[in-house]
Amino acid sequence: MAADWIHFLLFFNFALCVLSARPVEEEAEQILPTVQIINSLPPHSPPLSVSCSSKNIKLGARSFSVGETYEFKVKGKDDVYSCAAQWQRYFESWQGFERPRDENHGAVYWLVKKEGFYRSWDKASWVLEDPWETE
Repeated sequence: MAADWIHFLLFFNFALCVLSARPVEEEAEQILPTVQIINSLPPHSPPLSVSCSSKNIKLGARSFSVGETYEFKVKGKDDVYSCAAQWQRYFESWQGFERPRDENHGAVYWLVKKEGFYRSWDKASWVLEDPWETE
């Protein structure tokens, strides 16, 4: 009788372990960062237009005003999310997310200013990565 009880408990623990296990891919997706693009252009500027996509995911275009943000969660196994922006006569393309550079951070922040695109992982220290281009 005691042996039956022990077998039952062992089987029950095994079943719980199997049912609660998640594939490694699901865990990897959960630690991928959020990308946040912050419009910090001069006051009263026209809206900033941004479009981002990866090889498999098209996020579409979005226009947003000074002080507003555009945010998306990195999904899947894509290594790069490319973004393009236009503001007045200025335009720029940049890598909003690159797996080797950004995957171990909870968020990738992009501050868009008149000088260009600044990247940060903590919203405290900013590095100018890409200046605007014009025709």
